[in-house]
Amino acid sequence: MSLRSRRSSVVRRGSPSRRSRRAPVTRAGAAGGYRPEVLHALWESVPAGMRATCFGPDTVPGEYRGGLGEKRGRSTPLDLSALPEPIRTELAWCVFRIIDQGGRVDIGHMRMLVRRLSDAISDLGPQAPASLTGLSGRDWEHQMARASQLRAGVLPAPGTASDLRQQLLRCLRLLSVAYDPRPWWQLDMWDPGIDPRIPQRPHEPRGRHTRHFDRIAIGWLRRGLQWYCKVGLETGGLSWGTVQLRIDSALVFDAFLAGRDVPGPWLADEPDQVRALLLDFLGHVRGLRVQQPGPTHGQPLSQSRVSTLLGGVEQFYLFMHDHRETAATSLAEPGWLRLGVQHAVLFRRGDKPRRSRHRGQGRDVIDADAFTQIMAGAGLLGTPAAEGGLGDEQAMRILMLLARTGRRVSEICMLDHDPLLPLHQPASSAGDAPGEAVGFVARLH
Repeated sequence: MSLRSRRSSVVRRGSPSRRSRRAPVTRAGAAGGYRPEVLHALWESVPAGMRATCFGPDTVPGEYRGGLGEKRGRSTPLDLSALPEPIRTELAWCVFRIIDQGGRVDIGHMRMLVRRLSDAISDLGPQAPASLTGLSGRDWEHQMARASQLRAGVLPAPGTASDLRQQLLRCLRLLSVAYDPRPWWQLDMWDPGIDPRIPQRPHEPRGRHTRHFDRIAIGWLRRGLQWYCKVGLETGGLSWGTVQLRIDSALVFDAFLAGRDVPGPWLADEPDQVRALLLDFLGHVRGLRVQQPGPTHGQPLSQSRVSTLLGGVEQFYLFMHDHRETAATSLAEPGWLRLGVQHAVLFRRGDKPRRSRHRGQGRDVIDADAFTQIMAGAGLLGTPAAEGGLGDEQAMRILMLLARTGRRVSEICMLDHDPLLPLHQPASSAGDAPGEAVGFVARLH
């Protein structure tokens, strides 16, 4: 029984391929490029026991051994000595950083990455970059594939290439953020798993998911949205999930503006021109089709989705209008000062479709017989696979809590380790002694 929720479809015209959503290209001297003084400071922050070039159960301090993942029966450590400096130090710091953040380093895949990097650097000779960030992820992949073909006569298998790519991009993202001197909100990719400066709530749904601003092509729109989302996260006005909704809306608006001669954030010089542009945008959004595979592929967007996309752009401009002086100063973009009342309310009453309210008429209620059958089989979730079950005790507990509390799946999955908070309990009845408890009363948190 699957308890995973389906992600809402994000529909964009002219959206880039999945390949373009990967880590940004990094070059030496760029914002996320190699900086010797930064690497020295990073290395000094590593505990003495982790300042090593060989990582294995016998060389890593006990508190970090759990972060080393290796196939059962294998005990070959990760040896970085074949790599030149400073790439050796960069990868050693990445190993520490991944484990320190609660992640897990796949020793086998990292050994393979070190071997392929060493071969590629040897083939490049004097042209080899001094830092791992000296080439983009795609360029490193090309060089490693070329080195493999020269030595083995064949290109790496697709599975091997995928494993190498994952390890390489993981390290590149860590180094890119560490080297970048800009504030966190000016980065084109926000990854809470890498950058602890990003504010989040204690229990953040999808809190480990990355937010990509680099897909927004128009510079003033991308930078304005980053600043808006930054302020929203810091003040609590926006949640991490809402940031993604705002990016989705901005992507649609960005694609719409791409073919038009828009002078800047104010969109047009006259209010009636702004109104005409937004009516065209309204028609553009209504004409979008579902692009993701599924039963609704190719169909028009739902009324709710259209309203969400339009509302995201409207909320963004309302905020920028109310804070136009601060935005112009923070972003060094005087164009925001030209926002007027026509930008405070982009759409008039009746322009946006109304959100349809779902009335299940009993369809969302599980009848007693079906509920009994579901709970009768709940034990199979936790029964070991060797005994015919699924071996997932956590899923069994989630199902039982859903049945007993009636809470949402997301609420159950985000419960604290000790989720019960006792509540004050008054005397129950005249027959009971003062303060005598009639039952445990608590709430979930």
